[in-house]
Amino acid sequence: MHLEQFNTNVNQIPDSFIAQAAQQAAAGQPVAIAQKVTTYPFSQNLPGGLAPGNLVQGQLDRPFPQYSGLNLNGYGCCSSNYNALQATVTRRFQGGGTMLVAYTNAKLLSNTDTLTDWLEGGTSGGSGPIQDWNNLKGEKSLSAQDVSQRLVISYVLDLPFGKGKRYFSGSSGVGGKLVSGWGLDGVTTFQRGFPVKIQYGQGNSLTALGLTNGNLRPNVVSGCNKDVSGGPVSKLSGWFNTSCFVAPPDWGFGNEPRVDSTLRQQGINNFDFAVFKKTNITESTNIEFRTEFFNLFNHPQFGPPNGTLTSPNFGVVTNTINNPRLIQFALKLAF
Repeated sequence: MHLEQFNTNVNQIPDSFIAQAAQQAAAGQPVAIAQKVTTYPFSQNLPGGLAPGNLVQGQLDRPFPQYSGLNLNGYGCCSSNYNALQATVTRRFQGGGTMLVAYTNAKLLSNTDTLTDWLEGGTSGGSGPIQDWNNLKGEKSLSAQDVSQRLVISYVLDLPFGKGKRYFSGSSGVGGKLVSGWGLDGVTTFQRGFPVKIQYGQGNSLTALGLTNGNLRPNVVSGCNKDVSGGPVSKLSGWFNTSCFVAPPDWGFGNEPRVDSTLRQQGINNFDFAVFKKTNITESTNIEFRTEFFNLFNHPQFGPPNGTLTSPNFGVVTNTINNPRLIQFALKLAF
């Protein structure tokens, strides 16, 4: 368990008043928290433009009604919990070389994600922001940075050719230098994608009054299957079933989790590979030539789908987040 330091909103209107407002609206009655305050209860205008004529009853229901907003900076409000199974296997080869296989199966739970959301958007699609500061238990979900499975295979292999090796061990002269000193190395990575975050993208009557923050999430249609079958390319124009999401209640919060555990963006399927040749010139001098391939098979890794319900591109994937195949050559002289 890890306690997160965060800018904590401590001045949101209590949820009991929000529930009362929803009941009044459903019954067609005037919503009490939205009514203007006729008698101004303070001796001076409040910060944030809360002057006479602009004040609503809901402002007086806040824990600190003299402020429109109040945050505790660096307050230990939130928590995360990480559990993992990690396994590593190392194999050293008799002819020269090593292979390392590392596997992780993990789960990261939290009720908030990051202080630097602007840094996290490129690969993971940003964080899952807090919708209701009065109900942090309801914000608990997978973390936006959850990686449930990751497999990395790295290796350095000397090929069994040339002097002192299994094949052509008796070679010498120019021919011996041509067949000796060859090797391979590389890193292969398979990783499951980050979970998807769904937001509403607009406000409701509560946010219009300034009584809650604007991080609303939609409601989920009961019994609806969010998943869409098919490979990544076939799902680019509809990564998930967008009809499973509808607007949240006008006087309340959506029931979609902060981070959706049933939907994942595309993961990593990457091969980096190199071929090298080391040639001894003298006992203390050698030259090495390398050809390196990054993303050897040129696999695209598609970015996160658009997770904003009110966007015309909702559910659509519009970018890739990895580099195309890159090839580079290197020559090194050691003396």
